[in-house]
Amino acid sequence: MFRHRLTTNIVGASLALATAITVSGCGSSTPSSGASGAEPASKTVNIGYIAWDENIANSYLWKELLEQQGYQVKLSQLEVATLYSGVADGQLDVFMAATPKTHSDYWARFDKKFTVVGQWYDTLTQAVAVPDYTGLKSMEDLKGKANEFNDQIVGIEPGSGLMRQLHDNAVKDYDLASYKIIDSSTPAMLAALDKAVKAKKPIAVTLWQPHWAFSKYPMVLLEDPKGSFGGNDVYKTIASKKFAESNTKVMDELKKFHMTPEQLQSLELKISGAGQGKEQEAVKAWIGENQAVVKAWTGTN
Repeated sequence: MFRHRLTTNIVGASLALATAITVSGCGSSTPSSGASGAEPASKTVNIGYIAWDENIANSYLWKELLEQQGYQVKLSQLEVATLYSGVADGQLDVFMAATPKTHSDYWARFDKKFTVVGQWYDTLTQAVAVPDYTGLKSMEDLKGKANEFNDQIVGIEPGSGLMRQLHDNAVKDYDLASYKIIDSSTPAMLAALDKAVKAKKPIAVTLWQPHWAFSKYPMVLLEDPKGSFGGNDVYKTIASKKFAESNTKVMDELKKFHMTPEQLQSLELKISGAGQGKEQEAVKAWIGENQAVVKAWTGTN
């Protein structure tokens, strides 16, 4: 099958971003005409995100928190390459799922062109996951068992670092050539997982911790003794240089933003339980239950 790589055509990504912003009516914040650090003339924040549960969660979380402070926040769901290039060239203001290891190609290309605001999550681990009733514990246990898993590993978005690491590293390191790697999407992967677990059938999917799936389903993230998935990573918030210079108040709040695994998982579960289209309602409920946590970030009640 055609192998999708992490690195995509950046020119095409930029054109896709410009089209997406034009169609959605999203635009970058208007910078202040005064000195750097002054409040912006327009309190508009354009947050880009990818359809990963944790990035959906923190994007809607900050949409609500900033709107409570009088900002107009627009969310743009885009592919990974477009998110990095968009922040780098100022078409997007903020992206909150930047991973230095998993997205190392994009960091090498763009890290001088955006501002690293802060690190909001400390331990991201990813690999292939299976239901615990399969008895597998390690990536090494997948070898020779393709027929038990319908000869496939169900993946997520082809532009993600996780899929790049699976294609380029894990297949070779763990002798998994007998598996068909399904480049899919996070929602499609979760739908397949839900169906298989309800039927108590074996399934192998790409997954990461933290994720609400580990609370809802009896899942095991397989150990990666050969380091094919790069070990632990972190989540950082990045912003366009223009936005960072003219929006010090927002930057100060995002610098304070940090979530524990328990906090993130509870937010994801709240959103998952509410259902698609009700993300912000779920976020409001979570904020109401976590006032002390939120106040530490924003300094507001």
